[in-house]
Amino acid sequence: MNMLAKHAALYAALKNNAALAAVITGIYDMPPDNAVSPYIQVGATQEVSDELLDNSGAEITTTLHIWSRYAGRKEILQIGALIKKALPAWALDDGMEIMRDNAEPDWWHGVMDIRYYEYR
Repeated sequence: MNMLAKHAALYAALKNNAALAAVITGIYDMPPDNAVSPYIQVGATQEVSDELLDNSGAEITTTLHIWSRYAGRKEILQIGALIKKALPAWALDDGMEIMRDNAEPDWWHGVMDIRYYEYR
């Protein structure tokens, strides 16, 4: 499965998870200006060739942004837990950071990295 196919499969796994869909308002590549909280934005994706001499594989990291107007971290933590349960077996949760958005102080922002591998 190539990087595009795995990215699509990751998106589909999140989009089609009923428990996650019941809590968020959407999953976006680029959220609209009027996006309603809470939602997930699919952020940067980075592919790094593995260290084998023949470059027969790659490590891929996709960053998910969880946006919430809930007063505190609780909602982002709950959504993060649902994301972990929705991940395909080949995807790994690489951790999450939660912060206030300085530009929009009533928004909380969770940054979650998902790592997976491609073997060519």
